[in-house]
Amino acid sequence: MTSSLDTNRELYLAITRLAGEHKEDERSLEVFLLALLRKAEAFGAHRSLTLVEVYDLISAGFTHDPASFQEEWRQAYDGLPAEEEGYAGWHATLVRQIVDLREMDESGALEDKMRYFGLTSPRVTSWYNFDPCGYLECAMAGSFGGWEPGDATGRSFVPGLVAVLAEDGSTVAVDPATLERRVSLLPEISWDQFKDFLVCGQIYE
Repeated sequence: MTSSLDTNRELYLAITRLAGEHKEDERSLEVFLLALLRKAEAFGAHRSLTLVEVYDLISAGFTHDPASFQEEWRQAYDGLPAEEEGYAGWHATLVRQIVDLREMDESGALEDKMRYFGLTSPRVTSWYNFDPCGYLECAMAGSFGGWEPGDATGRSFVPGLVAVLAEDGSTVAVDPATLERRVSLLPEISWDQFKDFLVCGQIYE
């Protein structure tokens, strides 16, 4: 439990510290997400969440009793309203991820030792993260940022130059170490932002 969080940097450090505390846990990413799903139901009527509420929901993923997997989610998958705004879109995105993980497990894909180089699920979605700790770090780094060189999370700059947009709209190649990493105040997180967090947990590297 943490009592005060105000910036993306503070949230990144809190979540990655939490993940580090649970790195030896045997809870699968599917079960983690089922627990998050169940715990978040009580917040569905909220228009947004505080950073502490987001942290507490994520923390519950490691300890809360998971929701039961619903077989009807498979049939509903394509019709789940993942593009909707608000809690409905967040919930649909999370359910689709849970189905993906269940079906990749059933197909044996999650046993692939090379899976962290990327897998395509039976539903033809891309995945790069398959455990709660890696998922959470990538979710934070990809959606809200907050990472700084030297953080004990295993993240480092990509080798070589990266393409970025210049002020005039052109694309230029720069050393990633020279890019500004902003510390931003986050008074609240919308469900749409929290949905982006889920997506980055799945595909960000």
